[in-house]
This record gives sequence, C-alpha cells and structure tokens, in this order.
Amino acid sequence: MEQQITHIAPQLPNWLQGQDVTALAKVAQAFWQKIEKDLFWWLEQQHSENAQEAILDLLAWERGITRLPSESISLYGLRVKHAFANATDAGYGLGMEHIFKRLGFGFIEISERLPGYDWDMVEVAMLETEFAGNENLVTEVIKQYGRTCRRYFLTALAAVDTVEAIGLVEFDKEVVG
Repeated sequence: MEQQITHIAPQLPNWLQGQDVTALAKVAQAFWQKIEKDLFWWLEQQHSENAQEAILDLLAWERGITRLPSESISLYGLRVKHAFANATDAGYGLGMEHIFKRLGFGFIEISERLPGYDWDMVEVAMLETEFAGNENLVTEVIKQYGRTCRRYFLTALAAVDTVEAIGLVEFDKEVVG
C-alpha cells in the first residue's frame, strides 16, 4: 500500500511587515556593498601602479626593492611592478636589456666578452640623455640584476648633429658594484 506523504512547511514567525522589510533589505545591501568595496580596494592595492605609497613600500619590501633617494613614485611603482619579471631576466645580456626597457630606457645594448677587454667585463651602452639623471637607477639595476662575477662599464652615446656631420660620440664609465 502506497502512503502518500504530504509535506507541510512550517510557518516561521514574521514580525516585520511592509516598510520594515524594505528598510532591513537596504541596510543589509549597503553593508555587503561596503564589504565588497573594501575587498576590491585591497585587490587594487596589489597592483603597484595603483597602490598608495605605504602599501607600495610593503610590496617593495616583499619583492626586494629599495626606493632610491629622490626616486619618483611612478618609477618606484614601475620597479615594484616588474620586480618578478626583472628577477627572472637577471644575469644575461638580453635579459638586462629587457629590464632596462621595462624601466623606460629607449636604446640599450649589453655586450659581453668584447675584444680588448677582460673576459669578465660587460658593456652597457645607452644614450647619454637617458643616463643623465638616472645614474643611481642604472647602478642599482646593475647591482641588483647583474651577474656578481662580472664587471660592468657604461658607454654613454651622445647624438651629435652639426652642419657638417651627424653621428654618435662614446663616453666610458666603469660601474663598480
């Protein structure tokens, strides 16, 4: 014999009616929107180009970046943003070129084992206009991402545009880390 089961839902007590229910729903919705906003704020802070300076300092510490004296916040944020990629590219010529390009340098050329130089010397060639004002940054990049068993020297190229000739002039500077 088949028993028929009827399910009767119990009635829960309801003490809120009409406008009270609407007001409670608005308060609950506002509360959860604030929670969501705070969570998304933290996610935005994880991207160094959007982070507040105090958060950026924490991200920099986590990624092994030290702010240089008088370094702009935008360049500092860029260094923090690309810290992992820069660490991955560290130690070889093409990787060093990528690091400098990520930091906004235009022309950069890394040459190893040059004739007439010791085997451990590496040339970093860049435009003199890009090097001017960025001496600390170039030195820091070489110290942080260069090979420890190499000596780096800078060749600064200056564009010369005169009535009689157009060309480049080289200046050498050794960077000791």
